[in-house]
Amino acid sequence: MLGWQGLMHLYAGADKPIRYADFALPAGQHLLLRGASGSGKSTLLALLAGLLRVQQGELEVVGAELAKLGPRALDAWRGATLGVVPQRLHLSEALTVAENLALPALAAGQGADPARAAELLTALDIAELAARRPHQLSVGQAQRVALARALMRRPRLLLADEPSASLDDEHTLHMLALLLDAAEREGCTLVIASHDGRVIEALSARDDVAEFVLRGKLPTGAPALPTGNRTTYWSDEGTA
Repeated sequence: MLGWQGLMHLYAGADKPIRYADFALPAGQHLLLRGASGSGKSTLLALLAGLLRVQQGELEVVGAELAKLGPRALDAWRGATLGVVPQRLHLSEALTVAENLALPALAAGQGADPARAAELLTALDIAELAARRPHQLSVGQAQRVALARALMRRPRLLLADEPSASLDDEHTLHMLALLLDAAEREGCTLVIASHDGRVIEALSARDDVAEFVLRGKLPTGAPALPTGNRTTYWSDEGTA
């Protein structure tokens, strides 16, 4: 489903590459990517989304070896497979909530699906917001709209980048519950990248969430630690 070996990315002008310890996500689990800012979480998310090309190593995501896909095939894979809840939500102020939800299909050259949009807005308890514009939403409401948009094309992989940004404690827990419930309802794998201690604490009690820790304190060569029913994967190779 999701895994990599020998994965590395070097940015132009950087002194050294970001290297990731080998990893394979256990079947039936979601994934928490955690580590300090600059440890390589966002780079790994961009690699998983096919927004950065694999320079070295192997990366398999939902049955596709991304390094072997050309630009057109990668675009098609991304549209059919991926949903993203970005840290900056990028909702169009010129469009209503319902129109924002139609954007993924329109970008893929497909027609809008108002029934699917209504289904998701109802499931996320924001059906009454369909005609509003983003400036009329609270932060929590806007994040739920972004989640609905990410789910519009029934993705098999859902990526969430720092989903607790700008949220208080109560809304952080609510957003995590929404993400996990949506992943279960839609039957997709969830990957959350976060350095927020509240997120880490909330997910640490769940046996269905594996962890990949960048800049961990264990030496290379000890990539996995069994902790009860959980497995935490450590890497001390991530660099800013």
